[in-house]
Amino acid sequence: MLSFSTLLFILAAVLMGALGWLLLARPALKRARAYITDVSTCGYLAPPPTPGWVRFLNVFCSVVTWIQVGRIRILGEENLPPKPPKDTKETEPFLVCPNHPHYVDPGVVVRVIRRPARYMAARGVFTFLRGFGALLAGPCGAFSVDLTQGKGGPAREAAIKVLTTNQVLVMFPEGWAYLDGKMGEMKKGAVRIAKEAAAQLGKPVKIVPVYLRYGRNPGSWIRKLPPTIEYLYMFLNSWYYRRGVTVVIGQAISSADLPDDDDQATEILKDRITDLDPLANG
Repeated sequence: MLSFSTLLFILAAVLMGALGWLLLARPALKRARAYITDVSTCGYLAPPPTPGWVRFLNVFCSVVTWIQVGRIRILGEENLPPKPPKDTKETEPFLVCPNHPHYVDPGVVVRVIRRPARYMAARGVFTFLRGFGALLAGPCGAFSVDLTQGKGGPAREAAIKVLTTNQVLVMFPEGWAYLDGKMGEMKKGAVRIAKEAAAQLGKPVKIVPVYLRYGRNPGSWIRKLPPTIEYLYMFLNSWYYRRGVTVVIGQAISSADLPDDDDQATEILKDRITDLDPLANG
């Protein structure tokens, strides 16, 4: 039987724990919930990633892509704009536009461009696991876009701000990942963002086309599944689809060389991306 002094000690410990929760844990959770709400909002642009978060993102993507993809082969790396000197924070703004044949594509691109960047990502990335995705994606430089037709305006404005503040922007013009390896419909957002940023900067903005070709993709049947089930299937069967990826980086397109018509400009961008497909080129 516990003595009276032992019971008092246990009670005091419980009270101190509860007090610590009230003073420390609850405010921290409240701040975390507020951050999740902000970062999950379409167009909300958190501060650029710190060097620590950039290192974390590189390590995280290295692990994930090793598990899911395997070897990453890069062609045309010289077509990326040069990195700025380490003694300056000034960078050349440019837009990286890959095709989107796998949910792990952002991790592959992180390993390919090897520099801090901002990433447009679907809102579902941030709401994943009740906001856990936002706690990872937000500090790493991602911002949310609502892919519902007509609701992506705030994200487009945020993307323009990224470029006009001399940051690198990564976006997938198809919007969704098409896991059968065939390109989906290209949205016009990429060319519109590049043109508007160029107008505000008073100089052209470069768009770097990129093609990702994985060693193995499912058939077209996978498009009939809900996105969550598609991703789960690929995750559980990574042992079968882990056949590496070839990343081909093309020569940059200047926004000044794009036609005024956004449909024509988007078609040019699509052609420049698909022309890089190593399977089509032997």
